[in-house]
Amino acid sequence: MIEPACDADLDDLVGLLVAFRDYLGQSRPSAAEFRDSLRILLKDPDTEFLMAQNFDGTPLGYAQVRYRYSAWIPGLGAEIEDLFVLPFARRQGVGLELAESVTGRARRRSCRVIGLNTNERNEAALSLYQRLGFTAERASWNGSRQLWLEKCIEPA
Repeated sequence: MIEPACDADLDDLVGLLVAFRDYLGQSRPSAAEFRDSLRILLKDPDTEFLMAQNFDGTPLGYAQVRYRYSAWIPGLGAEIEDLFVLPFARRQGVGLELAESVTGRARRRSCRVIGLNTNERNEAALSLYQRLGFTAERASWNGSRQLWLEKCIEPA
């Protein structure tokens, strides 16, 4: 079952984000930092969390989606910031259900594009996203792949 997360899901979301952080081999953010961030993000109308749960309410995974208007579309776009399924629940269609739910909700918000980034070696994720029609190719720029670049900076 896929449902939008709310304040009552805070503990489950923190657990899922910590599991994702650990899966990535990172030590930060801390659970407390995730909790503080989630308290803010759950109130943000341009951010949405979807949670996947089994029949008894056990969390299986989540997706975080950000919505924003872009002059380049022009219109509203969605970005899947995270899509994570706990290891024991993988290969059971949970990721597919999450991705399809995100796409459906973005369509209902009249988004004109939905994007995400993933590691090029994450074959399972790439396979899922490609089955759903995501691509790194843009014919309008000589068929080359788009790259997501970022730089970490320290606050002033």
